[in-house]
Amino acid sequence: MKDIKFKEITIIGPGLIGASLGLILKNKRIAKKIVGIDNSKKNIKDAIDNKSIDEGRLKIDEKIGRSDVIFICTPVSLIDSIANQIYPYLSDHSIVTDVGSVKNCFSAKTISLYDNKKSFLLPAHPIAGTEHSGAKSAQLNLFLNKWCILTPQKKKKKQVSIISSIWKKIGAKISIMSADQHDKIMSITSHLPHLIAFTIVGTAFKIDLKKKKELINFSAGGFRDFTRIGSSDPKMWVDIFIHNRKYLLKTLKNFSSDIKTLENSIKNCEEKEIFNILKKNKEIRKSILKISD
Repeated sequence: MKDIKFKEITIIGPGLIGASLGLILKNKRIAKKIVGIDNSKKNIKDAIDNKSIDEGRLKIDEKIGRSDVIFICTPVSLIDSIANQIYPYLSDHSIVTDVGSVKNCFSAKTISLYDNKKSFLLPAHPIAGTEHSGAKSAQLNLFLNKWCILTPQKKKKKQVSIISSIWKKIGAKISIMSADQHDKIMSITSHLPHLIAFTIVGTAFKIDLKKKKELINFSAGGFRDFTRIGSSDPKMWVDIFIHNRKYLLKTLKNFSSDIKTLENSIKNCEEKEIFNILKKNKEIRKSILKISD
């Protein structure tokens, strides 16, 4: 798979992730032609202008069957319905994959549908992004040295190797796991932090200050990072929170319990207890960093 070359790849939803994918696919000459599909004329124009796609379309039709690989790069809430919508047009060799950050977004009906045809459905999630959105925000090296998690139903299929090779070719690292394992991990490492960021920014600006800008002017790096995360696309995160609510609510419950414990220790001026909690968490972080080195 050293010299991957496809006649045509389609990106449904060339926003930040989709357009960045188009840029690097073209840069690495992985496909002769990159097609973008979006119902936004402006976003299609932006994607063509920054050369992340070669051709733009405003609707899904039989022409999508010409593509060897179809990347669904829409909000999570649309992924399953789009997989169903494109199914009748697919050729026997088509590979359909996505970039959503929730992997239990595919219904049993959709999974069963693709199991009955030679075309292949491979859920995937590149762990990359910024607080910006749209094709105009595309970045060539967005996926460089980032993890891309694949959650195939059948791990040994040649299509898994093909999609893995594409992501490796554009600079990503590959991990294969179950959809449940992925969603549980993301609820901890991504979805809860974003939930906290959105919340803490709102909480901060409820404080009675004459000049709200002082919160930004005098903030340390931590609060600025929260405001950056909290400026991410609200629509996208509504979809993520709802579609991963099973694991997010469990993680949030554990977090709330830990916050309550710390709150009580602060209330009771239990210096030793507070110190032990902070020290323990610092040691956990150190051990995690050692494992990742």
